[in-house]
Amino acid sequence: MVAVTPPPPLVKTPVFARAVAQSSGAIEPDNCLRGGVTSLPSAASLVLDFGEEVVGVLEMTIEASGETTLELIEGEDLEEALLLKDPFPPDHWYHQPHDILPLAAGPQVASNQGRRAFRFVNVINHGPGIVRLGAVRAILEHAPVEDRGAFNCSDDLLNQAWAISRRTLRLCLQGFYEDGVKRDGMLWIGDYRVEFLCAHYLFGDAALARRSLEMFAQCRHENGSLSAVALLAGGHMYPRIKYLGDLSTPGGLHRWVLANYCADFVSSVGEYVLHTGDVSLAHALDETTRGVLDFLGKVDVLRTKIADTFITDNQVDQENWWGSRATLAYQIAAAFADGAKIAELLGDHERARGYREQHRARLPEAAALFGDPARAESRDDVIAGSTRSWHAHAAAFLAGAITPAEMREIFPRLQSDAAVRRPMAGFMEFYLLQAWFDAGLAQAALDEMRSYYGQMLRSGATTTWELVDRRVPGIDHIVAAGRSHCHGWSAGPANLLPAKILGVVPTAPGYSRVEIRPTLGDLAWAEGEIPTPHGNISVAIRRDGTGEITLPMGVTATLCRGDLKEELAPGTRHRFRNL
Repeated sequence: MVAVTPPPPLVKTPVFARAVAQSSGAIEPDNCLRGGVTSLPSAASLVLDFGEEVVGVLEMTIEASGETTLELIEGEDLEEALLLKDPFPPDHWYHQPHDILPLAAGPQVASNQGRRAFRFVNVINHGPGIVRLGAVRAILEHAPVEDRGAFNCSDDLLNQAWAISRRTLRLCLQGFYEDGVKRDGMLWIGDYRVEFLCAHYLFGDAALARRSLEMFAQCRHENGSLSAVALLAGGHMYPRIKYLGDLSTPGGLHRWVLANYCADFVSSVGEYVLHTGDVSLAHALDETTRGVLDFLGKVDVLRTKIADTFITDNQVDQENWWGSRATLAYQIAAAFADGAKIAELLGDHERARGYREQHRARLPEAAALFGDPARAESRDDVIAGSTRSWHAHAAAFLAGAITPAEMREIFPRLQSDAAVRRPMAGFMEFYLLQAWFDAGLAQAALDEMRSYYGQMLRSGATTTWELVDRRVPGIDHIVAAGRSHCHGWSAGPANLLPAKILGVVPTAPGYSRVEIRPTLGDLAWAEGEIPTPHGNISVAIRRDGTGEITLPMGVTATLCRGDLKEELAPGTRHRFRNL
């Protein structure tokens, strides 16, 4: 079994409540924010706003006149903090956090019962004593990551989307890569893949990513598959919270296998090595990677069950999850292409050749089953009249079934058809944007990013949401207490803006070689820093066609401008014209 690297010590920083969002019966409600005291008689309540999402333990300086009971209701938005009753049935897997704190008379520091993720906290005094509330703070905690990446451009909305993506990723990097830090707080393969691709462009992280991949490998089953969530390796938030149950006891969720997440694992190993240069992990995980590909080779996409053995998005039709078998087929094909790259890296050329053959064979097989994606005809299932989606066509492009020219040709037909499904969940939005950028549809990708992240920002988001339903303005459609408004799989701008606008992507492990293919779309200018194991790459580009690139020692770059390619030497600064 693969050994797991110990977790890093978390950074802990005190942050204080910034405003009172609402109060009832409180005496001088703002005083506790200004170094004074707010009195809460029996039945009084005070809703405090920290101004942005925080993850940690709440601490309140209190003096109680006698025995009394406080209730704390934390929420990622105000609506959630005002829910006085948990909206979920008793047997539901998740329940709204409610902390009940019995207080003795006298001065004390009261804390909630375990780590929480929230922006608002509703403090309710159920009496009978009076509570004098002083300072209220949260001890913010996250992994010890350093801000290394940077991005800035002429569009403030995109800058804000990048900024909330950075804040989201910092909060989701805990003892491993967590998904929604309020609700699940678990290590899921599908979430991890996008989170890593974003976090590396922000923090240059390798250590926490390595630990997360090692944890996935510990959750391997006899048929070679992996659990979708690494609970068997302790991949759930700690300390445990009672409403999530005792996740140390194996149950159904511990052994839940999703075929598309297994495909993501293979691709994640390749992406990790490419960005970090840590080939040793590919060696350590080789047996696991082989087993996953053996499992994927036996998956019958026509017999898979939506939301049982694969997921495509968070979309629900009449209480049933929607899914795309075509998307799954192309995701599996892409995993074999990535498996071939890993095998080549490890010197196993025969196995690499076998994986490439599987990849090539699966593309026409998928087209025969679901329709030709290069003609915008891919259905989400084999049944005539099945839905069509951007999910399937983006997955087909990323798997190599559609060329960039073909994607540009079918784009107007798909985009103008209102019946074609579009992503709601952030991880699928990431892959859609990645496909459009890579196909030369940068302007369309920027407009899509403005639409998706603009809805969050207009609704006051300080971190990225799990999903956006653009059919309805404002907050997402999941019941308030079940929403996840700090979800790392939606932090795509942290990767896509530097990787696709500044155009910096590694082409050899550890950024020893990179390709730089800048594109501005309708932006007037863009600039940023891209972390590598050798130091930062700096890029600045402008509408007048001029720009500047600085490379650290150890990084050789190919600058691509249209059909022109120019080799840039390590440790040099290069000014250019005619972008």
